[in-house]
Amino acid sequence: MNIRTLNTGELDLLFQLFDYNDRDEMLAENTKDINEGNVDIFGLFQENRLIGEIHAAYVHNDEMFAVRNKRAYLFGFRIHKDLQGKGYGQSLMNEVIQILEEKGYSEFTIGVEDDNETAKHIYSKFGFTNLIVRISEEYQGDRYEYGLYLKAL
Repeated sequence: MNIRTLNTGELDLLFQLFDYNDRDEMLAENTKDINEGNVDIFGLFQENRLIGEIHAAYVHNDEMFAVRNKRAYLFGFRIHKDLQGKGYGQSLMNEVIQILEEKGYSEFTIGVEDDNETAKHIYSKFGFTNLIVRISEEYQGDRYEYGLYLKAL
């Protein structure tokens, strides 16, 4: 297993893990955010195959989510459906948090939908236990309502 950040030329690999409504919009947004240093996308690779991802945003228009050099917002946490339950997600999350700690981050936020009990249970094991705000937003035509949880070191 290998964990590394994706470069902008590799963003199309993400289509293997999520069915975006507007692929061009996703590519444009992530290319801009990566080039501006606002986001990193960490990929978990098994040989040359992307099997997992997690995005880390370093800035956000709402400081409850992210503050550069202090609080990172983690989102888009996915493991290929055929490989879930094998510890890959735990390895990816642990390593990404360690990398971000080494960069000086001491707080992490993550969003989870209310009806996703499995994710809430997993995130609580990682220390995301403090619900700081309820969010309702739209992305690519889909509506999401979720709780934003904080993990502080």
